[in-house]
Amino acid sequence: MRQTAGHVGCFALALLLALDLPAALDAEQQGAREREVRALVEKTIDVKGPGVAVLVSRHGVPLLMAGYGLADVKAGTPITPDSLFDLASVSKHMTAVAILTLVEKGKLKLDQPIAHYLEDFAVPVKGRAVTVTDLVHHVSGLADYTSDDWDGSDEEFATLTTEAHLKWLNGTKARRAPGIKYQYNNSEYALLALIVERLSGQTFAQYAHDHLFAPAGMKHTVILDGATKLPGSTVKGYVTNDDGKVERSSSPTIITGDGSVYTSVRDLALWDKALRDYKIIATRSQKLAWTGGHYDNGKPIKDEDGDGYGFGWVIDKERHIVSHSGSWGGTATYLLLDLEEGFTVAVLSNDENTDTSSLAEKILALFSTNSD
Repeated sequence: MRQTAGHVGCFALALLLALDLPAALDAEQQGAREREVRALVEKTIDVKGPGVAVLVSRHGVPLLMAGYGLADVKAGTPITPDSLFDLASVSKHMTAVAILTLVEKGKLKLDQPIAHYLEDFAVPVKGRAVTVTDLVHHVSGLADYTSDDWDGSDEEFATLTTEAHLKWLNGTKARRAPGIKYQYNNSEYALLALIVERLSGQTFAQYAHDHLFAPAGMKHTVILDGATKLPGSTVKGYVTNDDGKVERSSSPTIITGDGSVYTSVRDLALWDKALRDYKIIATRSQKLAWTGGHYDNGKPIKDEDGDGYGFGWVIDKERHIVSHSGSWGGTATYLLLDLEEGFTVAVLSNDENTDTSSLAEKILALFSTNSD
């Protein structure tokens, strides 16, 4: 029997009741919240097409996990809390966590030039050397392989690895000296993944599994790096055009660090709890990750909206909220953590045109308004 969004919502409710967690809502409250969230979602998407998976938790305890719409439109397969989505750039904070684990092990220093860890890094740079922190905060001034800087073929792009990426980068010119301007750059996080690989002797995917995902209990999260086959629970990617027409959309890459993490809202709930319980990295490191960086002149880094940038997190200029969005062929994602009230909201979509950030903010407002 084909499941509808309502059936998935009921599944989410049954799951939460089965958890019997002290911070969970009672049955009446949970039912009301689920209906309110579903109403918000159905104003954004057509549940007969590609949809979203939603997580809401507080202090690491899930309050709602639900799927709306279809993981496979042709087959009519519903999205569930176990459906795997490409996080795209939402995965950048995970790469930053991997870097911080190496800092804690004494294998890496954030203020060290990256050439100390990547001896074959050979991009000419004016002024001082590019450091690890520059990569983390998007102030390296280097070229970006996902921009017009890329001069290779589509086939080369799709099969680009972290090692091949460095070889390509070495043939480019830096845009500017490091430490003076914020400019979002996917190449920086690909370099961070390569640093992890060089220092650990493992692929980034294997290191992330052993030191991030496994300790958090995330049994179904994978990184697409050319050596891993995506599970059957992975959603199909789509794009809904302005006229409402749904078409398949997919642009898989195997480079790691800046994206390519596939996970579910159920596993994200475990990740969120691990972060908030400081299970992966120590309190000091995690608080650093949630703190905005600074330029060389001491002024705080600001993006185009005036917000700060930490370790793979956008630091809200007005609220105690850190967040990140992700967008790629066939996927749109958003993850936010309210560090003051303890809420976490994740919205993962298999339609690249879904406004996941707006939906996540509306869901946060709904729960914050009704919180104790």
